[in-house]
Amino acid sequence: MAFDLRDPRIIRIILGIVVLAALIFVYFNFVASGVQESIAEAEDTLQMKEMELRQLQSQTSEDMARLAQQIEMYRQELQSLDRFLPRTYDQEEVLEMLTEKASASGLQVLRLDPLAPSVEGEYTVYTWDIRLTGRYHRFGVFLDQLTQETMMTSISNLQMQQLKAAEGKFDNVEATFTFSTYVQPY
Repeated sequence: MAFDLRDPRIIRIILGIVVLAALIFVYFNFVASGVQESIAEAEDTLQMKEMELRQLQSQTSEDMARLAQQIEMYRQELQSLDRFLPRTYDQEEVLEMLTEKASASGLQVLRLDPLAPSVEGEYTVYTWDIRLTGRYHRFGVFLDQLTQETMMTSISNLQMQQLKAAEGKFDNVEATFTFSTYVQPY
């Protein structure tokens, strides 16, 4: 079979190949080049966004770690404050604490009367009227021991009277005061 270049079928095939090559050339040089540039730009943008995302993730992790530390610090601070402002009150426990501290300080309890609870701000306040007798310096020891308690307390209306030396009491005093303890509401 010999190829006759004048044969219209062969001329059509050659023309088809030339047109196809021209279309491929035009597509890749003009049409596809814009698409390739768009793809390259999109890839660059994607890489930049991925870097930003990694940076934000690391910052978020650091922020979360910092927040977790702050939360734990506040939780510990709240626990330490809770021991000063308990949420429960046991009258027998306070009575026992006051009498033990007085006797350990060498004081004699003459009167220990609970008063009606009151509300001050956001705290419930339980109050006792107390009358003690003993040596002046022992009373100071008693007050110091009260400050060592793990609840918030206060002493008010303090009155001290020195007992007469003729009674053989030399440095003895009689003290009356109001003792209050504060409790958080529920």
